[in-house]
Amino acid sequence: MTSKGKRQDGKKPARKVGRPAAEGPNEAKRDAIAAAALKLFSQSGVAAVSNRDLGEAAGINPALIYYYFEDKEDLFQFAVRKALSDALAAYDEIKKEKGGVGDLDAWLSSNLLLFGELTRFLKVILDYAHSGQRSEQTDAAISRFYETETGLIAHALEDEGAGAGEAEDLAQLVSVFLDGIMVARVIRPDVDSERLIELMRGLLQGKLR
Repeated sequence: MTSKGKRQDGKKPARKVGRPAAEGPNEAKRDAIAAAALKLFSQSGVAAVSNRDLGEAAGINPALIYYYFEDKEDLFQFAVRKALSDALAAYDEIKKEKGGVGDLDAWLSSNLLLFGELTRFLKVILDYAHSGQRSEQTDAAISRFYETETGLIAHALEDEGAGAGEAEDLAQLVSVFLDGIMVARVIRPDVDSERLIELMRGLLQGKLR
């Protein structure tokens, strides 16, 4: 690419006709559609949600859904990526607000803060996993979420004294534990998730002393 956005052969890069760029105002609209879609997908399943449902939930003309996304799978993958970016944004914000808080504590707190969104995310990917209609791109987006999570947790545990192999094993344990907490809060409303997360934190501290 040249500084003017042209290829070396002088031609402009191809872009799907009618599709807006992801930046600027369109990014906010895409985020709003993805948030509405994640909620609907978690309630009814991806296959059962129509363009009309999506349009009504997002407050736009249904015909515009695929002005922002190539198809429903593109929208689904974007919603998965957004769940990760939202969790990381909450994690960063907690780090800023609570100066000196450890990386592990910040990640655990971000999961509590985003309980609703992450619960919907889990419901959607569970439905997807059992749909029989898997795609490499969507599998990769989901894997990226968990690779990022376990990588962050493992790094935090290494900072607290765990060896590399031990940190990776414990990170997997914490990641699965957090998924379980999200599910438990839905089917067992009496579960005190904050207390359980504190217990997990205490167990980890005792393990690493």
